[in-house]
Amino acid sequence: MYLFGTHRSVVQRLRLSMNRDLGAGNFFWHACAVARDPDRPLVHRMGPDGLDGLSLRALHDRVIRYGNWYQANGVGPGTRVGVYTVDGLLGVLHHVAITSLGGITVLANPNMAAMTAAQYFRYTDTTMVVGDAVLLPELTTVLTNADGRWNDAVAPLNADISTVDREATSMHNAVGHRYRHVPSDLVLISHSSGTTGEPKPTAFAHDTFSVGKRERLWKFPSAVTDRMVTALPHSHSSGVSYISLAIMLGLPTLMLDDPSGAAVAAAMNTFLPTVVIGFPLSLADLPVETLSTPAKQAVHTWMGMGDASHERHIRPLLALSRTGSTYVDGLGSSEMGMVLFKHAHTIQSTRYGRAIGEPVRVVSKAVVLDENGNEVPDGQAGLLGVRTPSITPGYVNEPGMTAQARSGEYFLTGDVVRHDPDGMWYHLDRTPDVITTSSGPVYSLQLEEIVLTETGAFDAAVVAVDDPDSPAMSSPIAVVLFKGGATLPRAALDSCNLALTRAGLATLAAVVVATDRASLPVGVTGKVLKRVLRERHQHVLTEPVRTGTALDSW
Repeated sequence: MYLFGTHRSVVQRLRLSMNRDLGAGNFFWHACAVARDPDRPLVHRMGPDGLDGLSLRALHDRVIRYGNWYQANGVGPGTRVGVYTVDGLLGVLHHVAITSLGGITVLANPNMAAMTAAQYFRYTDTTMVVGDAVLLPELTTVLTNADGRWNDAVAPLNADISTVDREATSMHNAVGHRYRHVPSDLVLISHSSGTTGEPKPTAFAHDTFSVGKRERLWKFPSAVTDRMVTALPHSHSSGVSYISLAIMLGLPTLMLDDPSGAAVAAAMNTFLPTVVIGFPLSLADLPVETLSTPAKQAVHTWMGMGDASHERHIRPLLALSRTGSTYVDGLGSSEMGMVLFKHAHTIQSTRYGRAIGEPVRVVSKAVVLDENGNEVPDGQAGLLGVRTPSITPGYVNEPGMTAQARSGEYFLTGDVVRHDPDGMWYHLDRTPDVITTSSGPVYSLQLEEIVLTETGAFDAAVVAVDDPDSPAMSSPIAVVLFKGGATLPRAALDSCNLALTRAGLATLAAVVVATDRASLPVGVTGKVLKRVLRERHQHVLTEPVRTGTALDSW
């Protein structure tokens, strides 16, 4: 609990947390209302000349101008505006401006293929897209018909985001801002990671998307000595969520558009953050040898969000600080609007093996269900069902998909979990990635934990391939990626299988070495595309190994 000596005083945070009007659509204006230090640099960026810090007043002035531009161009309550930019801060400021008019921001990751982004905008009934000049032409080519329309009814307005900035420069006065939201108003549409198929357009409402932030106003590190680096994708709901929290807390934050480990390390050496947050791959990719001693000693909290992290990636970070640090391993999903489970690891931690701790306080109830929606006994694997006020209203224009994601009173997150009698929860797999073998289901994440430890690989994925001895069944193989010229240890398959057997888990049929990141591909949010690996290696046990890979199999 952070009470005194914080960036926002107890009184200021009480005003925010007790304000029943506060929500995801108006958090910025309430933060501006309570702040007593509007000229202090708050949101920072890495520029060519070093750090560039923007105060809350500077952010406020830009939001006002953008809002006026949007209003002049027809944006009002319910208008869906696409934002398609590599600049995370611009994306957030445009989001705040759009929602200040009652509009709905439709965020698209700039790394998303133009065809996928076009379909996403079209499917979500987006009527305007503001984006980078380099991204818009290809998007427009894909999206428009010969008559210049997205469909029979809508002729879109596409605007270069730099042009918007120039045109909005002279628009200083607020015109009709501060739309009064009701709890159910949509404020954001953000796509899922798309690792299991096409990205799903997930809706976020004014009330539900702000639920977790009220508690975090008191629990999130916010002492006057705290500073945060975020490498989360700010075109994703997670990135928007944490920068929103930072603005409310007055927490100095450096936003990165490059989530690579090298970029995070450079940011840490410059900014000396006490809190570093990102998706697991960004933290795993961190070149710790390039960190300065002050940067290593400054961090007291690492936060991995989204998928749970592996022991192989957590331990090196915990070993950096002489005074000790904590790795908060969080499991969440786009549909839940926040992290649902968290497990705090320290250098003394011994419990890994995909342990994800316990549900956070905002989760009303979490259960393990079978395919018929019945709760299963402790110790047995099943589907994670969650009841929480932070849940998404549903998938946009997908009532069938929304209905399928529910089982009675619970929302199914798409995860396979286990709950033990001592209260600990374990994340075993994503439902599409479960491997159906002749001996029963095999959960890939448990195997990956051991493969990473045994091989010392930087990254790994265990996926299903055809079992030559059992038609219609699969066998698990591991695809591993090394960094810095490291290679597969001799007898890696034997050592992995020996460790798997000791752990009571299924063994591997092969270990495949990926020669580069393209051989172990990741999606726009940095998650491994296992569906691609399944297709690529489907016949690896029966056909010659393709050029560029090494195979250890029996």
